[in-house]
Amino acid sequence: MKFLICGIGSIGQRHYRNLLELGHSLALFRSGRQDSSFVRQFTTELAESGVPPSIYHDFEQALNTYRPDAVFITNPTSLHLDLAIPAAESGCHLFIEKPLSHNLQRINELERLVKRKNLTVMIGYNLRFHPLLQKMKALYDAGEIGAPLAANIEMGENTADWHPWEDYRDMYSSHTNMGGGAVLAFSHDIDYLYWFLGVPLEIHAIGGTLTPLEVKAEDMVKAIFRMPEDCIASLHLDYWQRPHRRVFELIGTDGKLRWDYYDKTLTQWNHSITEAPKVYSESVDFERNDMFKCEIEHFIEAIERNSNPLITLDEGIDVMRICDEIKRKLGFVCN
Repeated sequence: MKFLICGIGSIGQRHYRNLLELGHSLALFRSGRQDSSFVRQFTTELAESGVPPSIYHDFEQALNTYRPDAVFITNPTSLHLDLAIPAAESGCHLFIEKPLSHNLQRINELERLVKRKNLTVMIGYNLRFHPLLQKMKALYDAGEIGAPLAANIEMGENTADWHPWEDYRDMYSSHTNMGGGAVLAFSHDIDYLYWFLGVPLEIHAIGGTLTPLEVKAEDMVKAIFRMPEDCIASLHLDYWQRPHRRVFELIGTDGKLRWDYYDKTLTQWNHSITEAPKVYSESVDFERNDMFKCEIEHFIEAIERNSNPLITLDEGIDVMRICDEIKRKLGFVCN
């Protein structure tokens, strides 16, 4: 299968290496906007490899000359649809890194194209492939904690720690007009809340640019949701915390589940507390990149079987609408 990867930042490079390992034909499209030492090192690595991939600087030429089966959209969020729409017009399947876009504009255009051409589209919420989160979902779906009453999510990482090779102030995640801000950057956590509990019936949010970081986007957010089945949920997102923290707790009528990403555990309590909690730990063989490999293999299988992937375009749109509503409450709408 032939893949075109659009954007060679950290996630584009990760997908390139994973697809190469799987033995697929690859080409790259890059606009040339990003020229960090990290990107230059990667292009040097490609040039020195035995068979370097073709690198295109004109997207239409890449589509018409290379004729990919599928396109990976891994450029900055605000530019996703600029490439996804013409790729869909050319009949290419799409893997779009999270989030789908920076706002709701033009999403209907992409949706119509995808349906008309019967394309497979998957959104890159790789945490759905985390083994402990999958275990948590299986326990919840099996009724192990009864009906949901409340959910609590806390996600905090200091954005200055993300990419040692570049100034955090220059990253697109630091700028609202480029699709940045904690809501979209951490939409993984909004996605899995949606995966477990569905579309919120009511959303309230406060926050803004509150930390000492020099960013031009919301860097600390608290949101409250009224979910289906009379469940309530709270969400905390921030660009400031050290040590980093990601915890998802789900309270039900018969028990409680808590996934701690950095502690690498999933804990299950019985509401009667007559027995010790069950603690599930990550396999010693598990590596973070395993999630990305799994999502790619799943995407390819969905294309081959003409079946829906785990995170469809419709689901990506639902998550975008939740993000958009939170950002509107905060006054950080992306135009």
